[in-house]
Amino acid sequence: MTTPDVTRDDVDEVAAAIEAIRSEVRRRSGYLSASEVPPLGTGSPITEAADLARISAHLPVTWETPIVGRWIALAKRAMRLCLRWYINPIVEQQNAFNDAVVRALSTLDARQQEILRRLEAREGEEPRER
Repeated sequence: MTTPDVTRDDVDEVAAAIEAIRSEVRRRSGYLSASEVPPLGTGSPITEAADLARISAHLPVTWETPIVGRWIALAKRAMRLCLRWYINPIVEQQNAFNDAVVRALSTLDARQQEILRRLEAREGEEPRER
């Protein structure tokens, strides 16, 4: 099986297509240039909290030791199945609490934005005499 010859023109064409796609995504997101796009991981703290709010009790069980590791992983899986009745309600409670915290943060943020909007509107008014 032979691989096709890739020319510099092919690479340039693919790079141009990728940049056109990125440009269209930026345009549809409301950004005029790449410099306006915020870097990854710099979203609002509320968005970050919402992304981290859901936890799972069912992480994969892995092993590094070749033979004994498989038996240890099997024992951990069996223990996890036996304790599922105990662990799942705790995880559900934690997820409910995390969701409530994110909702409270969102409400506080909305209220703060409303207060800031009102303050900015008042700054434009002339002072009243008493």
